[in-house]
Amino acid sequence: MVESVLPIILALSILLQLISAGAAVWLSVRSGFYKPWILIASAVSLMAVRRIISFVDVIHGGNIPASALGAELTALLISVLMLTGILMFGPALRMIQRRNELELEAKDMMLRETHHHVKNDLQLLQSIVTLQRSFQHTDSEPEFLNDLESRIHSICLLHEHLYKTGISSASTQVYLQSLAESIANTYNHMNVEVQLDLHDHPISTKNLLYCGLITNEALTNCYKHAFDESSGSPRVLVRTQQDGDKLLLEIKDNGHGMTDVEIHDSSESSYGMSLIHALGENSGWSIDVDGSNGTSITARVPLETEHVPAPRTANQTAPQTA
Repeated sequence: MVESVLPIILALSILLQLISAGAAVWLSVRSGFYKPWILIASAVSLMAVRRIISFVDVIHGGNIPASALGAELTALLISVLMLTGILMFGPALRMIQRRNELELEAKDMMLRETHHHVKNDLQLLQSIVTLQRSFQHTDSEPEFLNDLESRIHSICLLHEHLYKTGISSASTQVYLQSLAESIANTYNHMNVEVQLDLHDHPISTKNLLYCGLITNEALTNCYKHAFDESSGSPRVLVRTQQDGDKLLLEIKDNGHGMTDVEIHDSSESSYGMSLIHALGENSGWSIDVDGSNGTSITARVPLETEHVPAPRTANQTAPQTA
């Protein structure tokens, strides 16, 4: 009985172990992890060699104890489990490779999107310089450069924020708060209280940059023109809120206000107001400027439709400059 069954069991074990060794070599090539799989293939091959030696002994009619049948059945079961386990690495390897491909595709898409944003922002910067040069009718070169530096800084600040958080995690609140505080520190010779009522909103990076430029222009104009020595308690409010499918960005001060001519007549209005009106001509945008009781600039900006995390809020007062 043992002599007739044992060769079949040994032959099956040898076959399964050789297949396992071959599968291990194949996985070493597919995965790129040569050392561990080659070691496994070598160990399985040695097990097959041991089975071959036993098989030769059986064929030549060696004295085989009855207990050998149980041991070789156990070895056959081990061979089946080992081959099954090795073959299961195939789907797992394909899943890992697919996940790596998706990660590479996502990184490539993010890189292309970043290049696209940088290209657009450089074009915007070029337009800002060209437009500002056309408004430069005085010999005040330091003021010209200071204003230009402020506008460039608003763009750089957004890119710094995106670098730290990622494009998909851009925060309206953090960006506008950082921008307002930076402008307040620039005009540290004045005593203007900047109140912030900011929230996070689902907004595209392009529109967030435009909101930053509007905030920069409005706050800069406020510091430069809204107040004088007779102003009692100069204040400016920067606020965002959602109104349906629009983001409302409001910058309002309690200064002298503006005349309709200053607001609407491009020949007499400042470069900053011209830039604000130009940004309001973007698709889906609108800009309202009221100069009757201080100056209030309200921008209505399209919101993104995709789901975003729950809003973070910031109701606070920026550092007061003195």
